[in-house]
Amino acid sequence: MTAGITLRRLRGADVPLVRRLVQLYIYDLGGERWDVEPHGMFAPPAWHRAFWRRRGSQHYVVRVRGRPAGFALVREPAHFAGPGVREIAEFFVLRRYRRRGVGTHVARALLERSAGRWEIAVLTWNPARRFWRRLIRELAVGRTIARRRRHGDLPFVVWHFETMPRSKRTPPSRPRRMRRPGARGAYGRA
Repeated sequence: MTAGITLRRLRGADVPLVRRLVQLYIYDLGGERWDVEPHGMFAPPAWHRAFWRRRGSQHYVVRVRGRPAGFALVREPAHFAGPGVREIAEFFVLRRYRRRGVGTHVARALLERSAGRWEIAVLTWNPARRFWRRLIRELAVGRTIARRRRHGDLPFVVWHFETMPRSKRTPPSRPRRMRRPGARGAYGRA
């Protein structure tokens, strides 16, 4: 289903759309764990301010055949690894478009568009861990490190890896093994 998928930088006219999609994203991610805020939205106002105002952030909107399908937030520096490392900080595809190649197409485009050092952090309860693990195995060059980390009371699996442009990548000759969470060694901050 990769035909008709578009990924582009957010424009001013897209902001109300992404604000609504963010509510679906947060509910989908933690609706059973997190309650709605007193003002009727998911996540406290500070989270929403940080989503829109972080320095080094690039917001993207995803569409399928012109219809809204999701969004992505890429930022540098990465939360855990720091300067010199990019991260896909937020990533959402509507359920209707999942398991149809939309997320893979978009994530691959983001990671190949800006080759270099990357960090992906996924909440440990999020089933998207399998999606990211598979995609990182396909796209990473060199060593990939996965570790368990915490941010406040939230537990994450955090991957550190590097990518290169598709034109310079050669297919791996054998399957690569990822380091297990908690294994020693990583680049960036521990």
